[in-house]
Amino acid sequence: MCYRDPEKGIALVLEVIGDLRSAHGHTPLEDFDHFCSYSGLSEDEVGRLPFLWTKYGYLSAWQPADGTPLSSTDALTGEARRREDDEVAVVAFRLQLGMLLRDLPVGTVAELDDLCIAWWNGNDLVFAHVCDDDPDRIEEEFDLDDCEWHERREAFETWLKEPKYSSRAEVRGWVLRQRQQ
Repeated sequence: MCYRDPEKGIALVLEVIGDLRSAHGHTPLEDFDHFCSYSGLSEDEVGRLPFLWTKYGYLSAWQPADGTPLSSTDALTGEARRREDDEVAVVAFRLQLGMLLRDLPVGTVAELDDLCIAWWNGNDLVFAHVCDDDPDRIEEEFDLDDCEWHERREAFETWLKEPKYSSRAEVRGWVLRQRQQ
């Protein structure tokens, strides 16, 4: 299990929950956000690790609507189940990566593989390709869609096990300019 890693625990719980909703039609993450708003819980106030453990505990105790099957994948075909598994994996990866990056200094990038980086822009993750012939230059931003995920999933999952970061002045400048607007 994930006794010492709340991020892995959160990802696992979310994978098991799938697309189930509460009796009021909310996802577990929507319910947790509401809990935070209502209770005043803030990562900035309590710190990253206590916030993650609280989120893990909350999601572990979250209950779907009455009559909802335990697994939303029971009735899915093989192709639909693969698509749903991929969607869960992408969401879990984005959540973990976002949590790791948002607390690091502006301009810090995750070196996801030889040609792909990501950074936190203050509101969301940004993914980008670096130039083949000059890895110090950023070629273009991209969305983490099915094609990118399938092509790089193994590298992304490997990165989560052994994160590698660097600092890029170019990214720092972009994020700081964006925050000033």
